[in-house]
Amino acid sequence: MKKAKLIIGFNRFRNKELLTKAQFILDSMIGNNNFETFASDLAKLKENVLNYALALSKAESRSMADVASMHQARKTLEEQLRDIALRVESHAKGDEVTLLSSGFSLAKNNLPIGILPKPENFTLEPHNKGTIDLSLDSIRGANSYQYEYKMVGTEIWNIKVGTKSKLTLNGLSSGAEYEFRVAGIGAAADRVYSDIIKSFIL
Repeated sequence: MKKAKLIIGFNRFRNKELLTKAQFILDSMIGNNNFETFASDLAKLKENVLNYALALSKAESRSMADVASMHQARKTLEEQLRDIALRVESHAKGDEVTLLSSGFSLAKNNLPIGILPKPENFTLEPHNKGTIDLSLDSIRGANSYQYEYKMVGTEIWNIKVGTKSKLTLNGLSSGAEYEFRVAGIGAAADRVYSDIIKSFIL
């Protein structure tokens, strides 16, 4: 039996529709006993929803600067929604009731079954203070990529989801050594990770 999954892409929403959806997700998760450990994520989501709402309102002026700010606010909001959706999926362990209670939409269960292959040519390139580029060969069948990283000696992996096979991470601790890994995200719930790579941050 296929494990229930969430739709983690938001490109289908028009600007005002995205605001409505994000607010619905926020309202659904705040005070929800299924997601008591998500407090910090939801506080940040609330901030990003408010920022996007303000940017959307200002963009009605049609000035180039305001429209550009709105697009950036939308990008930030979408990225966080994808990150939270992935955490919700992991937390719910396929339980459909828990997934639905989050306010996210369930993916249709008619996608082909297939575990994606192990990522190849996963490389790191530190540049600038606290910044590193991650890249890998594109994986056929992957609709996005789950990048994970943590400081050496710590236990919890930080998660970033991107639709491209390249990602730049910012705000890392200079001089610290980090571990990185990546997996493709496709129809199957299983994740096949790359080898773990370590790198010091400039």
